[in-house]
Amino acid sequence: MDYGLKEHRRVVLGAAALLWGVWLAGRGLGFSGILWGIGLVVGFWLLRLERGFVMMMVMLLCAGVLRYEMAVPVFGDGDLAFYHSEEQAVSLEGVIVDYPDVRGDRIKLTVEASELNERVVKGRVLVTVNRYPEFAYGERIRLWGAVQEPIEFEDFSYKNYLRRYGINSVMYYPYVEVVEAPCIDDWKYWVFGLKKVFETRLNQLFTEPHASFAAGLLLGSRRGIPEDLMEDFNISGLTHIIAISGYNITLIIVFVSGLLKFLSKRWQTIMASLVIFVFVVLVGGTAAVVRSAIMGVLGLWAVWFGRKAEVTRLLALTAALMTMWNPFILVDDVGFQLSFAATCGLVYMTDSVERFLKKIRTWKFIPEIFSIREAFVTTLAAQTFAVPIIIGAFGRFSLVAPFANVVAVSFIPLAMLFSFGAVLISCFWFYGGLLVAYVGWFFLELIMQIAYFSARVPFSSIEF
Repeated sequence: MDYGLKEHRRVVLGAAALLWGVWLAGRGLGFSGILWGIGLVVGFWLLRLERGFVMMMVMLLCAGVLRYEMAVPVFGDGDLAFYHSEEQAVSLEGVIVDYPDVRGDRIKLTVEASELNERVVKGRVLVTVNRYPEFAYGERIRLWGAVQEPIEFEDFSYKNYLRRYGINSVMYYPYVEVVEAPCIDDWKYWVFGLKKVFETRLNQLFTEPHASFAAGLLLGSRRGIPEDLMEDFNISGLTHIIAISGYNITLIIVFVSGLLKFLSKRWQTIMASLVIFVFVVLVGGTAAVVRSAIMGVLGLWAVWFGRKAEVTRLLALTAALMTMWNPFILVDDVGFQLSFAATCGLVYMTDSVERFLKKIRTWKFIPEIFSIREAFVTTLAAQTFAVPIIIGAFGRFSLVAPFANVVAVSFIPLAMLFSFGAVLISCFWFYGGLLVAYVGWFFLELIMQIAYFSARVPFSSIEF
């Protein structure tokens, strides 16, 4: 084994030991999980790894356990979560620090608390309020209601789900009063303002649910999407196209690169990465979006350049660094798990899937137009590693997902292009933008019909 490959193995195994420690702690094994780790690390020792490296792996595993245990919050009287109560109403003041999340007839606001009953406190609370009136990022508001601990369900921990965002409290339908107009003047304020204008213009150009669907494709927003349409997307395995994930970003960029085939691979990759960067800024640059963009770009570079050893090392280091920054994403963030699994599938299974399709003589029947063949291969490759996570997290597996994806994803770039173009043109000539919006409406409707008919195929989805 040459020196380079040996160093590559060191990095990957070291990162794996660190992630392993975080996972053991997150699953409730705590420090006792170290004993399991030491026993298995001894197995690596028997594989003739150096004693120093084995000890380093033990230390990294312990560091992973310690990092998770240190991240678990302990609340004092200066923390908002210290005052949880299901009945006692309080007066709470804080600032909206994230883009309001519209969900049908309600809005979810992420509020950074500053004062509770004239007592200085800190902590974030997720506030559920009625759809109207609307609120904006940066507004200082005062709320009257009960501050509660997130609900724990039998098969789902809402508390852990919110904890990964630094949120440890919830409030349901309190009385809300705006104390001060937006008092935050940072880059997010301007980006969210642009996002708000963009969504408003989409609603002017498109009817529902096409306007909401276009907002989902372009901005990752799900506001206004009917429940029956969301169920069709879930059954047909197309939910990812309206959720910002590394899987989604990678597939979209694959098609965008098809428009740039006249450029060299290096310039295709650079331009695609720039598109991802612009997309991340447009949707607000939240932690979840940045995470997905990182995983998507890694998968993109890996597929195009095929340097699996380098990408494996980079992927392991990225996952380790992101987990050390926020250890809860490894255990509680299904989006991170799916992004990581889908990226691994793209890196390691693309060639195998392509060879398999050629072996069973179906390769020549998949058309190359609009990069359909490439989409089919990448979709299958990404799902090979993601399927176990999908089944474990959602209890459902879509049998029609590969076929629905290869058809629907082929039209996504066109739907995005004409929807975005309609908004852009309408800023200078509204009726010209409206004309372009009709073309975008056609592709949006086509994708929704694909989801509708795919969801109604017999045995299209298996429940576990």
